[in-house]
Amino acid sequence: MKKIIIKRLVYRHPNGEMLIGAQEYDGHLTDHNILGSIHEIGKTAWIGHNLWTLRNGIPHYRITVESFCQYQKCWYNILLDKIR
Repeated sequence: MKKIIIKRLVYRHPNGEMLIGAQEYDGHLTDHNILGSIHEIGKTAWIGHNLWTLRNGIPHYRITVESFCQYQKCWYNILLDKIR
């Protein structure tokens, strides 16, 4: 198995609620590049060094980028599966 690092967006509400986005990003991209790609004027805002979603002009969720491990089969694992 080959270990691959992917990054996903994580939305955190001040009350502790946490949501993980479905979109996967390459692990080599910087967090700032990923956050900059989703920033939309009027929907999100930079407050300090954090990106926040807005609801009626009020910050609602803080958006961060987290790394996750994903395992993929290598060519020899696929070959062994076909032999079995």
